[in-house]
Amino acid sequence: GGDRVSLGFLAETERQVQAHLQGHLERLPSQDVASRAIVAQMQADEARHASDAERAGALPLPGPIRALMRGAAGVMTRVAHHL
Repeated sequence: GGDRVSLGFLAETERQVQAHLQGHLERLPSQDVASRAIVAQMQADEARHASDAERAGALPLPGPIRALMRGAAGVMTRVAHHL
């Protein structure tokens, strides 16, 4: 039970970080090959971590919980930009 829920949160966190990195990738200039390669590798790592958690038995999280996690991450990102 509890481990599967924890793995579910881990998998969802990894997926959301992967999506956040996609936003960075879209803002990077196409000629910045080095930065783009680093972000792409980070994305691949996050995807692998999420898949590993799912293979280990992660429970899928309900939509409202996923949305709350995205909202909280957005607030933290905005606050960090102002510090």
